[in-house]
Amino acid sequence: SSNLRRLKFAMCYPITDEGLAEAVVKLPLLEDLELSYCSVSGESLKVVGKSCPNLKTLKLNRKAYQYTQLCDGDAIAIAETMPGLHHLQLFGNRLSNTGLNAILDNCPNLEHLDLRQCFKVDLDGDLERRLSERTKVVRRPHDSTHDYPYDATMYSWDYDDYSDYEDYSDYEDYSDYEDYYGYHDDYDPYHIHSYHYDDYDPYDIFR
Repeated sequence: SSNLRRLKFAMCYPITDEGLAEAVVKLPLLEDLELSYCSVSGESLKVVGKSCPNLKTLKLNRKAYQYTQLCDGDAIAIAETMPGLHHLQLFGNRLSNTGLNAILDNCPNLEHLDLRQCFKVDLDGDLERRLSERTKVVRRPHDSTHDYPYDATMYSWDYDDYSDYEDYSDYEDYSDYEDYYGYHDDYDPYHIHSYHYDDYDPYDIFR
């Protein structure tokens, strides 16, 4: 498979960073890579970039959360190791303006950029102008997801980040917590339910 030019992994959660790194070093001609809903870290992305110098298209799609902490690990890895990218899709990523600027600084050939549901990016002022000047097609965080090939459900809370917030059990009454934070009957502190409560399936691991 050393001549492989296109590779797609979608919803392959068991794939590890070590396994991905071991595979991509044997694929030096790879031009198109998709890693959608896989547990991939910034460090393994660096291995991808260093091992695949011909990479032109990267689709790195993740679950989108409305309330989550920013993380520029993916963006920095892309900026440092993938200067030849022409097409980049980062659906649901947690990158900030810092990470986006790093990508624009180091990926001069970028033509198509998909930032839908990347809610930590604030495209105002200079950054918006820069995007318009540098790229031909930009999909912005709040753009329509009608043509997105996967489930575009937006989740309310990132459970991995929940420990960083105040424990609501400290309140004598749940209504006190509700009043303080402005949440009401549909609030789910553990984010397990998406906004589409009627469609919720507790055993659906693909959401």
